[in-house]
Amino acid sequence: MSAMNQTGRGGLLVAPPHARAQPPVGRVVRPLIHLPTWSRMNVAARQWAPAGDGGDFFEIIQQRDGRVAAVMADVSGNGPLAARPVSSLRWVLRQGMARGESPGSVLKALNDWLVRDQIEQKVDDRFVTAVCVRLNPMTGDAEIASAGHLGPFVKRARGGAEDLPPSVGLALGILPGQTYPDVNVELHPQDALVLVTDGITDRLATAGDPLGQSALLDRLRRAQLSPESICGLLMGPGARASEDATVVVMQMPRRHRRATPIAHAG
Repeated sequence: MSAMNQTGRGGLLVAPPHARAQPPVGRVVRPLIHLPTWSRMNVAARQWAPAGDGGDFFEIIQQRDGRVAAVMADVSGNGPLAARPVSSLRWVLRQGMARGESPGSVLKALNDWLVRDQIEQKVDDRFVTAVCVRLNPMTGDAEIASAGHLGPFVKRARGGAEDLPPSVGLALGILPGQTYPDVNVELHPQDALVLVTDGITDRLATAGDPLGQSALLDRLRRAQLSPESICGLLMGPGARASEDATVVVMQMPRRHRRATPIAHAG
């Protein structure tokens, strides 16, 4: 099952057939997506594309083993021109994510496809930054791989916020044969993993903080511990009208659950 916002940039794909999603409302989309109850994760996303279409997009897949995989990606440029390759990129991403491949393998396959496609299309000025994560709601284990993308970040349930910088690889579509190492981190119950594009961080940048990371972390510290609050505070009312911007928040369940044997009568 797949659920997208009205511009088709973000998506949720759930392996089991019983996921539910709220319909998007308005141009600035604020859907709260509920994954199946057995995962107990809360996911919220908010996007802005002034031209009605843009190069920001994300994919979230609930795998059959209970893990949740997500990709946040940003095609170079803004508006409809940046949006052109998004549908093809989403298709490639979904293949690896649905098969349960590691984040690094997902990004490697996407890079190889993008390089081949640009050669065939004779396009040499397009690249994509992306970060891929895979979370285990039962244990709190998280795997992260990045292709030139900022973050991810985490708001801790016990207070505070931090970035989780993995071993960063080259942006996608520049050179063939790239590898993207997976980095393992631990998330605790109710920790919120935050994925953003530079349309969020660029407007927070200062001379002393050119990437806007410090200001973003400060906002995370002040946000209430809920996906809706985090999305609202990071997007804010001051998003630049000329920039695509996306934020996705994935909050761990209240407490990790481990599978228990089923008792058989008799």
